[in-house]
Parts: sequence; structure tokens; C-alpha cells
Amino acid sequence: MTKENLDNKQNKMHDKIYKHALNNGLIKQKPFIEPIYDGVADISSYLLSEPKIMWILKEPYDDFTISGKPKGGSWYLTEHLKNPMIWKDLNMWKVMIQINYAIHNNLKWCELDYIEKNKEMAEELKKIAYINVSKMPADTASPNVHMWECYEIWKNILFEQIILYNPDIIIFGYTFQFFKDDLKITDKPISTTSGQWSTDIYRKENMILIDAYHPSRKGGENSSYNYVTSVIKGYKKILCKE
Repeated sequence: MTKENLDNKQNKMHDKIYKHALNNGLIKQKPFIEPIYDGVADISSYLLSEPKIMWILKEPYDDFTISGKPKGGSWYLTEHLKNPMIWKDLNMWKVMIQINYAIHNNLKWCELDYIEKNKEMAEELKKIAYINVSKMPADTASPNVHMWECYEIWKNILFEQIILYNPDIIIFGYTFQFFKDDLKITDKPISTTSGQWSTDIYRKENMILIDAYHPSRKGGENSSYNYVTSVIKGYKKILCKE
């Protein structure tokens, strides 16, 4: 697929997300709530990257009313990801950068630079397909019952996005449970890493599916190291078997 073609299709997908939210009664004026549009920030870099990586996380958040209810939206995560300093906002971005950079450069944790010293690493966020299960502004916590409801609302859009971006790897940030049955995953994982930060990896035709925890999960002072190492080790096990 060419850059122009994917860019055009992504714009159409953003229009489709808005119409889907409108048809499902999710768009409101008081408080103001509209979708937050996800996808790829730098389409040329995404298409040139090997392997092409998609992250599927839970839901975005923007702002809150005085009573604490989510509001906002009508902006593009694809533009937000172009900010070279975004990784300083949340540790989640830093973790995702480290994993992507390690995969694209065949590195272990101990071989990774500090992002502060290697600005090239931050470019990784531009060339991923970043997808949320829900497209609407939400709270910072995402209970499973709520996420199942979101998944049912957005399921068709989500699978259209997977087909559109055609990734080689999908990293599910504690979202694999929602997709597993519809992906028809019945076999045991072909690779797994054990322990508190266990990561299971599956094959679906030409895609590698990584069932991992959410990249913002807390778990002690070494949580980032443990998370990144678990995902990288799991991925490298796949490479050794193929």
C-alpha cells in the first residue's frame, strides 16, 4: 500500500469513527464529548518499518467535568504522537518506545540507550499503529465490565483497523482477552514468559500476537524493566523457533 492510499483510508476511517460514535449515541454536547482519533502518525515511516507494529490499548482520556465525569475529544492521537517529547508525559510512552526500538533493532534491555541520550528512539511512536478499544474520552481506570461494553460497540471498527494497517505484530496492552474469541485463538501460546510480568505470544496467519500487561501497569521500582524484558524475551523466543 502506498503512503497516499493509506493516508486517504485513514482519513476515511476517522470519519467512520465519528459516524459510528454518533449512531451509537456516544457524542454529547453537555458535557462536550467526541471521539479521540487513533491510527498512525507518520504513515511513510510505518510502511517502511520492519516489522510493522500495532499497539491495542484500552481507551483514551482528555479532561473531566467538575463532578469528575470524562469530557473532551475531537482531536487526533495521530498528531499527539508526533511530539518528540511526548515520552516525558507518561511512563507508558517510554516503555512502548523501548519495546519498539528493541524489536526494530534486535536489542536486549541491557543494550538500550537512554531516550534522553538517543533522540532517535522517540521517533518510534510516530511509526506505530496506536489503537484504543474505545475511541471516547474516559476515566483513567478501565474496569473489565466497562471495557467489554466498549469492545462490543467498537468491535467492527477495530477489526477494520487491523485489516487496514495490516501489522506484522500486535501488542495487546491487557486487551487480548476481548479479541481472543473473535480472532479464533484456541491453541496454547507458542511462546510464554513466566512470572509477575508474564507474556504470552500467539500466531495468527502472518501476524504475531503478544498478550501483555498494560504498559502503564505498576509493579515496583523495576516495573518498566520487568515489563520491557518480558515482552522482548517472548518475542525473541518466537524468532528462535522460526
